[in-house]
Amino acid sequence: ARSIREEGWMEGMDNYVGVKLSMNNAIETFHVNVESDDYTVDLYPNTTTLAKLHFNYRFLSFDIKFAPSYLPGNGDEYKKGKTKSFGMATALNFRHWFHHLSLSRTKGYFINNSEDFPAYIPGGPYLQIPELVVTNFEGISGYSFNPKFSVKSLSTQTERQLKSAGSFIPLLGYRYYIVNNKDENATSTQRSDNIEFVVGAGYYYTLVVKENFYFSLGATPGIGYIFTKLNTRFPQSGDSDVISHSNAPVLRFDGRGALGYNGRTFFAGCILNLTSMSFEQRGTTVINTNSRASYQIFVGMRINAPKKLRDKVEIIDKLKN
Repeated sequence: ARSIREEGWMEGMDNYVGVKLSMNNAIETFHVNVESDDYTVDLYPNTTTLAKLHFNYRFLSFDIKFAPSYLPGNGDEYKKGKTKSFGMATALNFRHWFHHLSLSRTKGYFINNSEDFPAYIPGGPYLQIPELVVTNFEGISGYSFNPKFSVKSLSTQTERQLKSAGSFIPLLGYRYYIVNNKDENATSTQRSDNIEFVVGAGYYYTLVVKENFYFSLGATPGIGYIFTKLNTRFPQSGDSDVISHSNAPVLRFDGRGALGYNGRTFFAGCILNLTSMSFEQRGTTVINTNSRASYQIFVGMRINAPKKLRDKVEIIDKLKN
């Protein structure tokens, strides 16, 4: 029997586990302004393409992220250096509330604008910072006001949106990330610890065609604050570390478009994300702008959930209701 909800607007896929494989180019790049010397540094990892393996069941989801060298754009270590990247995430998706938590670590970056520096040899490899490590802990919590709009149908495919609907969705983003150059042979290195909070208010709409095909658009402008501790170290001279603190308001914009097929057994689609964030921190070398466009393509299928999993999650499902 079909699990039809909200007067026919959506269908729950409660007895199935969704297994999904996705590929995306959502790499994090950094644009650093150094005002004291009037130059900029564009830092990129040597990972053009990332892969994720997702497992979704009812309100629970989990995924792991990896960047193998055989994926398109992840080679050429001579020119761009070696990057190691790994991440994982989990989420809780309820009727109105949803929460997403992720952890990622990336080691090895190159300077994309190397031609702006005297040390760069034209035609040679980019200037590289192999010991630069970025560790990121991130979370998002949101609330969908319209119960007839299925967030799950777009994010985890544990539901199917059967009729077109939209919803106002406020969001709270919270993030702690560390940018740390661990090069002991450098004259000076820096580590920045950053805590960021952003509150956003957006609207998302899904247009459904013949129950299985959909097109979705949404945007969330946001405002927040970032707190930064910057530690400058001098490993060669042995001089004492120089520590500074700075705070700054943050402006952020997120846009999202998606289209796909969401059948009862098989689903597939593509997503385009636009993200822009900016804040000002004078006199430091901390990131102050970060804008990117990224895509994701995915395919997945649903398989019958094991009885033990259904029974255990059913208990939790009853408690939360």
